[in-house]
Amino acid sequence: MAKRGEQKTIKVEGIEYLLQHPGLLESIRMRDRSKNEAGSLIEETIYRELMENVIFLKEGGKVDFEYFEENPGFTDVMKEAMEFVFK
Repeated sequence: MAKRGEQKTIKVEGIEYLLQHPGLLESIRMRDRSKNEAGSLIEETIYRELMENVIFLKEGGKVDFEYFEENPGFTDVMKEAMEFVFK
């Protein structure tokens, strides 16, 4: 598992993203905040957590759902970020 502050650059659909690990404790909190009462992961919430805390544009700046309405690669970027933070 990556450690707090560790970074990884990925390229999806020609766009470079920077993944930055929020640290072990924060990654656990992110996952906990993204579960419903039954303990199932809520996709919208985990994706929002990743976009707020992990995924950045390589040239600087954040991404959000609106960004991905206009740019390709949402599923691939989310998959890379999930693997980077939670595996």
